[in-house]
Amino acid sequence: MMNLRRLKYFVVLAKELHFGRAAESLGITQSALSQQVKALEKDVGVDLITGRGAKGAELTEAGRELVEGADRILSLCDDLTARLQEVATGRAGSIGLAYSLSGASLGQQDIVEEFRKRFPAVRVETDSGCSARNIEMLRDGRVDVAFIRQEASCPEVDSFVLAEEELVAVLPSGHRLASSLRITREQLREEPLVMWPRKLAPELYDRIVGQVWGEVSPHIVQEEPDYESVCAFVERGTAVAVMDRRVAERFVRHGMAVRRFTGPVPVTKIAVAWRRATRSLVVDNFLTVARSNSHQLVGSHRTPRGVQYTDLAGVELSGTATA
Repeated sequence: MMNLRRLKYFVVLAKELHFGRAAESLGITQSALSQQVKALEKDVGVDLITGRGAKGAELTEAGRELVEGADRILSLCDDLTARLQEVATGRAGSIGLAYSLSGASLGQQDIVEEFRKRFPAVRVETDSGCSARNIEMLRDGRVDVAFIRQEASCPEVDSFVLAEEELVAVLPSGHRLASSLRITREQLREEPLVMWPRKLAPELYDRIVGQVWGEVSPHIVQEEPDYESVCAFVERGTAVAVMDRRVAERFVRHGMAVRRFTGPVPVTKIAVAWRRATRSLVVDNFLTVARSNSHQLVGSHRTPRGVQYTDLAGVELSGTATA
């Protein structure tokens, strides 16, 4: 078994081919270097050096062979040491992450890309799902962090809110409320509604219903599994929908109307969650990046072409892409 310190000493001597100069470079005495080289020769069972006099040293054939291998070994050891230090500080390793289904619309990928830039040695493995599935993946250990649409309510999982997103009403073309610059909650309460199933994200579902319908049960005529399907059903003209503003901007079809509510404007939340018992340094680093870049979750809004919209000043926009 070769001693790495002795191997390093030998490599320096092999480059200098002079005990005095090599010892000075290493910061040890010449006799100490000679003893270490002899000990290395004993370790490997062969002579590595000939000519130990004042004129210098000469490598044996075995010594020359060892130099080539020693450089690779020491380089690998240096790389491994650096890697271990990165892992110990959370700058390397891996992290499993789950986006929410609305992640592409709400800027979650921007936060993950910022994390990748700051920690390029960390391998990021991604998944996506509704909030309920993301919480289950956290609890089962399938992911380390997850974006969800409300604070976590189970004891094994911690979370914090990154941002809020405005809720809007999505209306069919020609709907009676499309002529309004803004609408009230009361105007929407008797309308037939298309919604996604509550089991996908119970907290988000209850928050939307509670803010818009209050104690009154919404008149749900259809459930669809995702936002694209919800908007496609609205387009048929038989129901309205309520969803995040930027989600609506992504999925509404040509000619449909998106209307904002009068104040106080209803909002949803974007949160990040992690397992309480197994929080690692890599997760800590991700949470730090998420907090410091949460502004990316509240980016500028753009109106899709052909979609009737109302801007912050109450002026209707139609047929153009507008920031």
